[in-house]
Amino acid sequence: MENQQQSAIATLLQRMDSSPGFAGLGASVQTISRLSDDVDGGTRDIAESILRDAALTARLLRMANSSRNARGGRNISTIDQALVILGLNTVKSVALSLALLDSLSRKPQSRLLQAEIVAAYFCGTLAGEITRVNAPRFSAQEAQVCGLMQNLGRMMATYYLYEDIEQSRILQAEKNLTEDDAVEMTLGMSFEAIGAAIARHWCLPDVLQNSLAPEIGKAPPRAAANALSWHQLCSSFCRRVTEALFRLPENRERVEINRELEFFRSALRLKDDEVREWIENCLHETDVLLAEMAFPCNVEQARTLLRKASERVLDVLSSGDSLTKNKYSVDGRTPVEVIQYVLRLIHDRYSFDHTLLCLPDGSSGLAAIAGVGKNASQVTSRFRCSGPKPDLFRAIMARKLDTFVADANAPAYAKLLPAWYQELVGARSFVILPLIAGGKLLGLIYGDFSEPRASPPSGLAEGLMQDWRAQLIHALQSGATKQL
Repeated sequence: MENQQQSAIATLLQRMDSSPGFAGLGASVQTISRLSDDVDGGTRDIAESILRDAALTARLLRMANSSRNARGGRNISTIDQALVILGLNTVKSVALSLALLDSLSRKPQSRLLQAEIVAAYFCGTLAGEITRVNAPRFSAQEAQVCGLMQNLGRMMATYYLYEDIEQSRILQAEKNLTEDDAVEMTLGMSFEAIGAAIARHWCLPDVLQNSLAPEIGKAPPRAAANALSWHQLCSSFCRRVTEALFRLPENRERVEINRELEFFRSALRLKDDEVREWIENCLHETDVLLAEMAFPCNVEQARTLLRKASERVLDVLSSGDSLTKNKYSVDGRTPVEVIQYVLRLIHDRYSFDHTLLCLPDGSSGLAAIAGVGKNASQVTSRFRCSGPKPDLFRAIMARKLDTFVADANAPAYAKLLPAWYQELVGARSFVILPLIAGGKLLGLIYGDFSEPRASPPSGLAEGLMQDWRAQLIHALQSGATKQL
């Protein structure tokens, strides 16, 4: 494992040092983090630093002249004026975000990286706010930069070790792992450890290096005695809150945030209502600033993208179900492991918001047994059709034909949707693909989109999907004695 860690870090640092895109990023982070906290006394030096970057200069002037910041209809035409209007906090955050965006955007994975920058900006904004209110003796601006850098390792690994990250996603699908577990198995270390190694390599200021240290212990920490300790604890709390908001299913957000609140309560002097208000305000502030920057990704888009990357396939089968038994294994895997693996591949390939496997239930019913996507646990456990009243899903099941519904709200479809569907799922477009063997319906693949689509995703009738359908059919036949 240690050799694997050293190899991954060595490869990453070598690629970073040799890449034109990152040749100046380490220096940019150092410069930005060391900008004077004294706006009045250090304005000349700060303005000179900003004016060396035409893109940053233009972006800051645009923001200073936005309707939110303009005062009395004044035209802001100098960086000195922009600094007064925006404040150094905002200037630092925008400068660092632009440095990251400029370096990360020229890659096929740029959309995912843009979402990571949005999460980083929120994390920094929250860290700055907590420090401003609860620890005014420490620098809120320093806290904001520490927060912004918390997912540095994740961004750099996604940029430079993309093939390895893709391998970790395959492993994630094969073994139905969490994203973090799959990355550690592939690279031999966590994203946090990678970020800490990069900070050391770049010789970033001690406060930044310390804030990226991956471990703070298992026991709730004591109150911070100095700036180094405060920024480490505050950054760690904000990173964990950001993970909950941007990567976990919505139904787990509150539980995880409450857990982190309890853990850091004493050290950071946190109060539940205040923290929830800060979170909402910082999410809003992040969205407003991103819009002013004309950033290509907003908060909601970022949360959707990052949650999708972190999803696991969930099933509602009992341990006694034949689909979970080794004696019905398919190429060394239990049928449910095959189902989980294939569903994940389908989900990622076609970018569905939910992907479910549904089986006939009794003489005329239909029930989901496994699923992946937004709030998959709730959707999978409650996606059931039964009773005498006809519904759209059982009508499609009876036809045994591939079906695409472009707009589920169209009257012809809406009147046949089960009462629970709109509240539980609420998809606008969906695809249903029957799994048939010997003329008998074994199950249905259900995939949906939250926004309406004029046509189904391409490739549903091609070889790859046919292979996946065949694998699901084989898995279901192997566990044919299963009972719901």
